[in-house]
Amino acid sequence: MDYYEFLLKRRSCRAYKAESPDVETVMKVVDAGRMAPSGMNTQLWHFTAVMNREKIREISEYVLGNGSSICYDAPVFIMVSYDRTNSFAKEDCACALTNMMQAASALGLGSVWINAVNKREDKAVSMQAFGVPEGYRVYGCLALGYSAMEYKERVLKERSETVTIIR
Repeated sequence: MDYYEFLLKRRSCRAYKAESPDVETVMKVVDAGRMAPSGMNTQLWHFTAVMNREKIREISEYVLGNGSSICYDAPVFIMVSYDRTNSFAKEDCACALTNMMQAASALGLGSVWINAVNKREDKAVSMQAFGVPEGYRVYGCLALGYSAMEYKERVLKERSETVTIIR
């Protein structure tokens, strides 16, 4: 499969097997995020990979407070945060998360971008108990693991609905 076809076939995963990927595989995904472009190559981000199910439950309870899973019961939860002085933070973290989702797919893993933390300002800036450095804010998170889903073929909308070309 060529790279273009690979990009078109990646899907978000919202159901995971109990088996967890090993640390080396998780680090490959994280390293793909670390290699993403960043404004002026500042790399003012931090990656917190939680591979402990009890810790993930604690994060879920802290953020959601209702016994729900923050990450579809995925065995790995990665928080991407940024130094709050970074003026390119959102763009940098978005690039990192996108790279990580592509890497996960290339490694045979499922993933989905999670916004449960960052949509709550009070939680996004108070995650130090869960490994996020002081002075950092969570931008987005990634649920990661082996997919337990059957994927349907995705159909792109007609270009006239989503693309304008001016010549």
